[in-house]
Amino acid sequence: MAETDQFAKGMKLLIDGEVHNVLDRKLKTQGRQGGLIILKLKNLTTGNTLEKTVKAGTKLDAIELETKEMQYLYSNDSGVFFMDMETYETVSIPSKVLGDYSKFLKEGEKILTMLHEGKVVNIRENPTVDLKVVEAAPAVKGDTANNALKEVVTETGYKVQVPMFVEKGDVVRINTDSGLYMNRV
Repeated sequence: MAETDQFAKGMKLLIDGEVHNVLDRKLKTQGRQGGLIILKLKNLTTGNTLEKTVKAGTKLDAIELETKEMQYLYSNDSGVFFMDMETYETVSIPSKVLGDYSKFLKEGEKILTMLHEGKVVNIRENPTVDLKVVEAAPAVKGDTANNALKEVVTETGYKVQVPMFVEKGDVVRINTDSGLYMNRV
C-alpha cells in the first residue's frame, strides 16, 4: 500500500483489479478540508486514460511488475505480438495500450515486457530508437539555406522529417516521446 504523497510518475497502481500507470500527479489544496490529489492514469489493460481524484492520505495498492525479455514478431489492427524466448509461446498486447510506440518496433528485436500475475500488460519503452532509412528523396541543390527538411521512410515504415543531408541507408536516432529526428548515427 502506498499513500498519496508517495505517488510518482511511472508508478504502477492496482485499482479495481486492473493495473494503471501514473502519468501525472497534481496536488490541489482546499483550505481547511485538506488536499486532494489528482492522478492522471493509463489503464495498461485497455489503454484508456482517466483522471482519478483522491483525498490526501488515501492508500492505494502500489505494485511492482515482473519484467521478461521477449522477441517482437509483428503487429496488426488487433494487437502487437511477441514471442516468449523460453516457451516459444506467442503473446499479444492490444495496439491501443502501446499507442504510437509500436511504430518504432523492429521485427526480431528483443523487448523487455512487463507482466502482472503472468500476463503481459505493457513493454518497457526506450526513450530513443535507431532506425535505418529505406526511402529518401535526394537533396535539391540550393534548398539548404534555412534548415530545410525532407520526409524519409524508416525500416519500420515510420515517416519522419530529417535534414537534407540524410540519405537512404543512413541510420537515424528518433525520440520516441515526440517522434522527432534527433541525429544521424
